[in-house]
This record gives sequence, C-alpha cells and structure tokens, in this order.
Amino acid sequence: MSQTGRPERDRFNEVADAAREKAAEAEHRAEEKIVEVRRIAEEKAADVARRAEAKAAEESRNAAETPYEVEEKTSAAREKAAEAIRRAAERTGQATANARAATERVGSAAPEPVAGQVHSLIGAARRQPVPATALAVLGAFILWRVVRRR
Repeated sequence: MSQTGRPERDRFNEVADAAREKAAEAEHRAEEKIVEVRRIAEEKAADVARRAEAKAAEESRNAAETPYEVEEKTSAAREKAAEAIRRAAERTGQATANARAATERVGSAAPEPVAGQVHSLIGAARRQPVPATALAVLGAFILWRVVRRR
C-alpha cells in the first residue's frame, strides 16, 4: 500500500465511526420518544375512561326524569333549532341582497370587456366608413415611415 492510501482509509474509518455514533444517538432518541408517546397515550386512555364513566353516571341520573320533562326539553330544543334556522335564512337573504347591490354598483362602474370594445369599434367603422378608412390609411403611412427609417 502506498502512503496516500492510508490517509484515505483513515478518513473513511473516521466518517464511518461518526455515522455509527449518530445512528446510535438517533436510536436512543427514538427510544426516549417511544417511551414518552406511550406515557401520553396511557394518560389519554385513562382520561377517556374517566370521562366515559362520568357520562354514564350522568345519563343514569338523567334516566330518572319523567317522560314529561324529556318532552319539554325536546320541544324547547326544537324551538331553538327553528329559531336558529329562521335567523340563518334572514342573514342569508340580507347577504344575497347586499351581494346583488354590490354587483350592480361594480357592474355599472366596470369598463366594457375588450371583446365588446372591438365590436363597438367595428360598429363605428361600419357606420362611418370614410373617417375609419382615413384613420387606417394614416396609421399605415406612419407605420411605413417608421419601418422605412430602419
């Protein structure tokens, strides 16, 4: 082996060792993260179980209500839902009216589309062919003079 071969091999070994160290460190961090995630998952599962037990206890207390009380609560909930639907319909109507008014204001202020402008220009040329022809000839003459100077 030559002298130049050894430094390359040493450099390769150094890089390989550094990569192994980083891999071991990453593996260690991953294990720590797994433990942390497992702990959080167990805490959340316990919390969900407590909530489920509390809800079951509350429902068992509510089951003791009379059918009349349940019917009153149901009708009150229906009335609130109907009122919310009515308000939403009113607001939707108002928003639609506001949008139409804004569209009319913008539509009247907006310039004519380019295609419409071309059609109106063609219509004007058809109504007054002599001035339109004179403008076209003048434009062609100016263009010819500009091109000729180059």
